[in-house]
Amino acid sequence: MTKMTAASRFDALVSCLRGRPPADADWVGVVEEANRYLVVPAVRAALAGWAGPEVPRDARDYLDFIHGRNHERNLRLRAQAVEAVEALNRRGIVPTLLKGACTLLTAAEDRLGDRILCDLDILVPEDGVPAALSCLSAIGYEVQPGEAQDHAPAALARRRDVGMIDLHVRPPGPARFHHPGRLARSGRVLAVGATGRAVLPSPEFRALHLIAHDMFHDKLYLSGDFELRRLVDLDGIVKAHPGLDWKEVAALLDGRAARHALEAQLVALRSLLGANVPAVPLSHAVPHFQHWRRLQQARHPGFRTFLRGIYRSSRRLGGGGTRGLLTEPPGGL
Repeated sequence: MTKMTAASRFDALVSCLRGRPPADADWVGVVEEANRYLVVPAVRAALAGWAGPEVPRDARDYLDFIHGRNHERNLRLRAQAVEAVEALNRRGIVPTLLKGACTLLTAAEDRLGDRILCDLDILVPEDGVPAALSCLSAIGYEVQPGEAQDHAPAALARRRDVGMIDLHVRPPGPARFHHPGRLARSGRVLAVGATGRAVLPSPEFRALHLIAHDMFHDKLYLSGDFELRRLVDLDGIVKAHPGLDWKEVAALLDGRAARHALEAQLVALRSLLGANVPAVPLSHAVPHFQHWRRLQQARHPGFRTFLRGIYRSSRRLGGGGTRGLLTEPPGGL
């Protein structure tokens, strides 16, 4: 094995996430990079069917260990989610699952350890917040001070649990991307545990929530950073739902910056993970520049300040309206 640069570590990690590890990979560097992006279990899942050159035993053992521990943690998180949903149901509240909670409650048993989850994101109607807080308090949850946000009025925790519950009244990101009526109509009711029910958003809304969270709530569109963990989640939605309607996602994201953010994620999905998503025309310069910038910052962390300066200077570039946003990839979706 050869010592890797930051650029080659990032590229090797991306190759592993596509299920094709480089033959000369520095596995210490790859694992360090995977830990930085919280995708070690995803790497292990991606390499499950690899039949090429053998991955070193110590690297395999580490990937297996982290995946196994994450599987155990997610089993506890899932039990926690089931209990919370059933408690809310008893008060007449059918919550909507957001982000990782969707994966947690729909994943096959053997895939439950593939994703690292930080907490449980559950949405309730704004007028249902007092009742939701009351019933969650009745099963031992305590509101955590200093955690309230405009979209999530409370974060709740219990000492015995492995994660908090973030109680939302809308998903993270700008309020104009919420579309509560369309969200409710597009979702389906999911059976949770023995008696529970929760709303599972449509694949289009699940993609919307991940993009809005990353690019606007976490401000990655401005900072030019990758959140590979959620990019892998997007890729998982694409694989599970090959008919996903990206034009609907585009319609839910209004404004030029939102269009650019969506297109930048589509470029990243195709370029990094080989996802079958719509191609973004090269004439749409801003998302392609954004992707180039994000790649350079991931590969060369020391250049981040310089590249951010270039981006600020380039924001006068716009180009294109909101029509003709997406083109079909070969074969269509």
